[in-house]
Amino acid sequence: MSAFNGGVLLRTLVVYDSSYGNTEKVALAICSGMKEVGLSEVECKRADAVGDEDFRKSDVWVIGTPTHIGGPTGDAKKAVKIASKIGGAGKSGAVFDTRFASVSKGGSQKIQEMMEKAGVKIVVPAEWFVVEGTKGPLVQGEEARAVTFGRKVAGAIRQK
Repeated sequence: MSAFNGGVLLRTLVVYDSSYGNTEKVALAICSGMKEVGLSEVECKRADAVGDEDFRKSDVWVIGTPTHIGGPTGDAKKAVKIASKIGGAGKSGAVFDTRFASVSKGGSQKIQEMMEKAGVKIVVPAEWFVVEGTKGPLVQGEEARAVTFGRKVAGAIRQK
């Protein structure tokens, strides 16, 4: 069992939308990084398969989206709206997106705004991961960076 925050078990939910599999690869790598540093209660779920009970039973919400026309996808926004109904008071979170290297604003900004409005405490700055083309693949090294991001989120939660 993962005991953080004075022995309290933290359940982490990583939610992602993925059009071509790139954001899914990043989400799975983030989950891997979290588990490497001791979070054993980590669940990774597609945005279109997540429900209010998933958010209710989780202490930490990490949400990721591909960048679509400068913002998040519809399924990613829907997932955050479900989470918002639960309310984010007492929850911690982080956000990420995938995008082209030339894109300065991605989907993570809007997702983070929505989460903060719901009361979620964002524990690390948003991270974005680069894809080479519309269908990918991820730029070499991005999955390794995602593992590191997962470790960073877990470390921030530990210090919460």
